[in-house]
Amino acid sequence: MGGNRYESVALALAASDAYENADENLEVIDSTIGDMRSQVALDEEAFAELVSRFRLVLDTNRTAPAVMRIMVSAEAARTAADEAGDPSHGWLSRRYWRREAERTSRELVNQVAATLDALIAEPY
Repeated sequence: MGGNRYESVALALAASDAYENADENLEVIDSTIGDMRSQVALDEEAFAELVSRFRLVLDTNRTAPAVMRIMVSAEAARTAADEAGDPSHGWLSRRYWRREAERTSRELVNQVAATLDALIAEPY
């Protein structure tokens, strides 16, 4: 029972760090949404409205666990990609960071997709 509390505190602390780099992390999220565009069966206007609603959710629900997880995933993906491209790391370290970037990017895609699906299903 106590483990869940610690996980919640860890998520809140990680989200706080992620919001310190919110602009950079929102760029990662926007890129993720852009990559998903071809998989969403909505016209341009409806997709633009969906993205607008999504951004509103990110901006107004900063303490919601799903939003915190999205921001933390974006921070992790951005940081791992930066480290993977750092030439000061050896090849083994860069390989680790490349794999971590792939893993965290997949996690971000799953979280963003779930939120977009919920917004599509929810009438506004």
